[in-house]
Amino acid sequence: MTWAATGSKQVAVHDSEEKGAFTLLVSIASDGTVLPMQAIYSGKAERSRPSSKSPHYAELIETGFLLEESVTTTYWSNHKTMHSFVDKILAPYFQEAKSTLGLPPSQKSLWTINVWSVHRSKEFRLWMRCFHPNIILDFVPGGCTGVAQC
Repeated sequence: MTWAATGSKQVAVHDSEEKGAFTLLVSIASDGTVLPMQAIYSGKAERSRPSSKSPHYAELIETGFLLEESVTTTYWSNHKTMHSFVDKILAPYFQEAKSTLGLPPSQKSLWTINVWSVHRSKEFRLWMRCFHPNIILDFVPGGCTGVAQC
């Protein structure tokens, strides 16, 4: 187990290889709703992520949590994983929220997102415009993520 002071920018891992590293995409709506999370693992096959026989795996998947391999040598978000996040988590949340509020499906939704290179890439922005035209991307300026989260 690793311990670090609250507010640490990096947490060093001792006595362990980085084999268990992953990226966790966490999203919270303006109303406080915590959306299902997406965990991204390096690798190209299902064996890159936790086994479906792991304790509580089925419960995790039932909540909408996504466990995905990056299909690369890193565990960072990429176009494939971002498309999956938007299609399976974000867009359904917005659609359900609009329905609950009695708003038309064409109502615009604002997604505040950081300036990770994948997010601001022309390819991702064009994909969003084509497949999710009612979701407006609102980028948090570089270096301001901590300020925007207050």
